[in-house]
Parts: sequence; C-alpha cells; structure tokens
Amino acid sequence: MKCVGAAPLLGSRPGELDPTEEALLGAHLATCATCRARQADVEALSGLVKDGLLAEAARRDFSSFSDGVMSRIPASAWRRAPVGPIDRLRDYLRHHRLLAAASALAPALAAIALYLYIGRTGGTGPWDLSVEVTSEDLAAVVLETSDGPVILVGESSEGT
Repeated sequence: MKCVGAAPLLGSRPGELDPTEEALLGAHLATCATCRARQADVEALSGLVKDGLLAEAARRDFSSFSDGVMSRIPASAWRRAPVGPIDRLRDYLRHHRLLAAASALAPALAAIALYLYIGRTGGTGPWDLSVEVTSEDLAAVVLETSDGPVILVGESSEGT
C-alpha cells in the first residue's frame, strides 16, 4: 500500500475499518515512518480536540438547560399516564368523544325506533291475539289449559 492509499485511513477510530483495511494499514504503518508520524499527529490532535471540548463544556452552565427544554413542552403533555381501568376509560372517552357519543346514542335510537314500530302496528302482537269463532249449528267450547286456551268446535246438541 502506498501512502496515498493509507492517508484516508489514518484518522479512523476503532471499529470504523473492516478487518482487511486494518491489516493493510497496520502493515503500511510498520514500514512507513512518515505515516506513523502522521498517525501520531492525528491521535494527538484528536486528544486535544476532545480535551478542549470537555473543558468548554465544563465552563458552561447547564443548570438552566433542562428548565428551558421543559418550558418548550406544552402543558397538555404533562398529564400523568392512566393507571387504573377508570382512568383508562376517561382517557379513551376524552380522546374519542365522537365514538363514545355515537355508542351511547345507538341504544337510545334503537329503543325509540322499536317504540315507534310497535305504536305504528296498532299494538297488536303475538301477546294481544283475539279469536272470534262464529258457527251455525256448531257449538264452540273454550277450555283454559296450562298451555293456553283450546277451542273445541263440534255439533250442537240443542236440536236433538
């Protein structure tokens, strides 16, 4: 490997190069004193930058940083998370008002529709049946049983 090919690899950090590039760079640094000197300069410069950044960060006052960040968060985000089933239900109803109103209104509308349907049919239903039996020369007998009324129609015995 020539110095031109090794120069871009000199400032790499551990783990940035694949194993073949690391092996080629190591072999080149073992034979080239100029690239070893450049590698030492890059490492020294990296250490100086790191130390300079740490020193600058130490001089800065970050005590109001968290207050500034928290002041940018809207008050609606400060709500506590729902804990129990009642809290979760309230949270659901708060976020899905239209769906909650429709689900509460649907049974009421169904009851009104049923009431109007029964009222329109005149109140006759299977529980409101009336039977009229007319006969000429036949006698009708109504027996009350546990299963309901039974009507027997037979010949009249009055004429005989």
